[in-house]
Amino acid sequence: MTDWAGIVREHGPMAFDTAWRILGNAIDTEDAVQDAFVDALRIHGQRTVGNWGALLRRLASCRALDLLRKRHALVCLRVEPTAPRSTHPDAGAVATELATLLRQALARLPEREAEVFSLKYFSDLSNPEIAEALEITVGAATVALHKARAKLQMMLCPTEE
Repeated sequence: MTDWAGIVREHGPMAFDTAWRILGNAIDTEDAVQDAFVDALRIHGQRTVGNWGALLRRLASCRALDLLRKRHALVCLRVEPTAPRSTHPDAGAVATELATLLRQALARLPEREAEVFSLKYFSDLSNPEIAEALEITVGAATVALHKARAKLQMMLCPTEE
C-alpha cells in the first residue's frame, strides 16, 4: 500500500516550490500542485513509480506551465538591465515586471522547451537530472534548453531594425 501522506509530506514542499517559481502566485501554485498530485495518483494506478520526487517535480512544472498558458497574451517590451538597487529605488517593481514578462514568454514556448527551461532555472536541475525527470536523452534536454533560451531572447529582447 502506498503511503500518500508520506509522499505528500516528503515531496509536497518541493512540488509547491517548483510551481511557485514558475507562477509566482500562491492560489495558482496550490491549484497546480493539487493537479500534480491527482495526476501522480492516476499514473501510480497505471504503473509503478520509481522516483516520486522526479515525477512530482515534472508534474508540478507541467501543471504550472498549463496555468501560465491560460493567462493573458505576451506584450513585447524592450527591457534594459537595471542598475543596482541602491541607485534605483524602483528596482523591485522593475524586477517584478521582468519576472511577469518572463512568465508570459515562457507560456508561449512549446511544452518541452518550457519544461526544460523551468526545470533548469526554476528547479536548478542539471541537464542529466532534467533528462531523467522528462525521460529523454541528455542531448535532447540540451537542445530543448538551447531552443528555449533563443526563443525567450527573441521574445524579450527583440532586435531593433
